[in-house]
Amino acid sequence: VSGNVPYMNLPSITWDMFGRSGRGYAQGRFRGENMVYSEAEWRFPLQQNKETFGGTVFVNAASFSSKTSNEALFNKINPGYGMGLRVMINKKNRTTIAADYGFGQKGNSGFYLNINESF
Repeated sequence: VSGNVPYMNLPSITWDMFGRSGRGYAQGRFRGENMVYSEAEWRFPLQQNKETFGGTVFVNAASFSSKTSNEALFNKINPGYGMGLRVMINKKNRTTIAADYGFGQKGNSGFYLNINESF
């Protein structure tokens, strides 16, 4: 609980367990001693009376503080947004394949492919 944390161990975008935070930016794109992250996602069916195909749109925002660059938390907000497709491959276990495309600032973007859902 004391001392200096190595730079690569500081909180960062997509360092969550499944690498799903910060869609729209590469892993580790933003990093700092403190981090605040928020995301909202809206999911909707693409078929009537079936759960096989679904879509999603999402927005996220992150802020970091850094002693190195003298940046305080909330001085800069890094937004991201995007859309995705969900395909349920096993209804009993609710196993889903998720394909998302996210956009960030200054030309940052990325394609994200996952199995199962975050929530």
